[in-house]
Amino acid sequence: MNAEPGFADCEISRRQALRFLGLAGGALAVGGALSGCSNGSDRRLKFFNWQDYIDGALLSEFTGASTIEVSYSTYESNDELGDRLALAGVPRRGNRKASTFDLVVPSDNLFQRLKDSGRLQRLDSSIVTEALLGRLGSEFRSLPFDTGNRFSVPWATGSTGIGYDSSVFAEPPDWSVFLNSTYAGKMSLLDEKREAFAASLFSLGLDPNSTGSVEITKATNQLEAMKAQTAFNSATYLDDLASGKTVAAQAFSTDLLQARERNPKLAFVIPDAGGTRWVDLLCIPTDAPNPEAANRFIAFYLDPKVSAQNASSVKIDTGNDGARAVLSAAITSDPVVFPPANVASRLVFFRDLGDAEGRYNDAWDQVRG
Repeated sequence: MNAEPGFADCEISRRQALRFLGLAGGALAVGGALSGCSNGSDRRLKFFNWQDYIDGALLSEFTGASTIEVSYSTYESNDELGDRLALAGVPRRGNRKASTFDLVVPSDNLFQRLKDSGRLQRLDSSIVTEALLGRLGSEFRSLPFDTGNRFSVPWATGSTGIGYDSSVFAEPPDWSVFLNSTYAGKMSLLDEKREAFAASLFSLGLDPNSTGSVEITKATNQLEAMKAQTAFNSATYLDDLASGKTVAAQAFSTDLLQARERNPKLAFVIPDAGGTRWVDLLCIPTDAPNPEAANRFIAFYLDPKVSAQNASSVKIDTGNDGARAVLSAAITSDPVVFPPANVASRLVFFRDLGDAEGRYNDAWDQVRG
């Protein structure tokens, strides 16, 4: 695909490409935080984000407002992002390093590991100012893994539950559906270690943050039993739900809502056993080639109009109070985007696994073969 103006070397998924073709790229009138980047030798921002997770027009609007071109590429899971960042620090032939990124969007559990290991840099407070951060809701100013937003700004928050075809299921399914041979070959779990194990642990009535060897073994056996009926798929499950090829999938709320636009029969449920809640965070790797450009994009995203534009396109809560004030009622009243209290109470954040991380890695290798 040829790069559009402001989209140099842009690598986007097929669904994003289709959506992008219908977008106009006029520049937003954004405040002085975007004015001239002093690093004239590098006018490019290397942005690595989840697939199907941006209104493509924002990239050209940012370029128009800042003159900084964006090289945009996508990943399918936190596992992939973590691997890419790890490889970027490994010396190669001639002491070269693999290319890294200026701006990434890990979920909260990966963010915490990166931050604790010194692999993220502080935001530049002269660009990402307290006045801009004040546009975030109080909940997002006091996140336990980054109180005060010293290293990150929320990109989006949502949940992981089950997306399903309501014409196939008379009642919303629970996590045991992924063991049901009736739907074999028509179901999928996310191809991501923590989320897949969460489905298994929830189905057993266990905590998705379990660290005991007995619980991990039970979850591993359960996940292998699920695998007999269910595919692991983070790459195309949105399309598969939309087309009817898949009738039940462990799904990010954002993906389900986009699929539902194409297939109104789709529904979303957080089972009684629970689901996971996540915050995906804009942050800057320690070895980012152009951190100033990354800070300027973060400042750009804190503009309520920009944040609302992405929230409307991707069907997300960005944590920006100003954005919520201008969103349509169709978004703010959608219980998938803004879960009611009785659903929110069943959502669990992933916690750092500590020493159990290695046991989960081994178990995931075993399940995935």
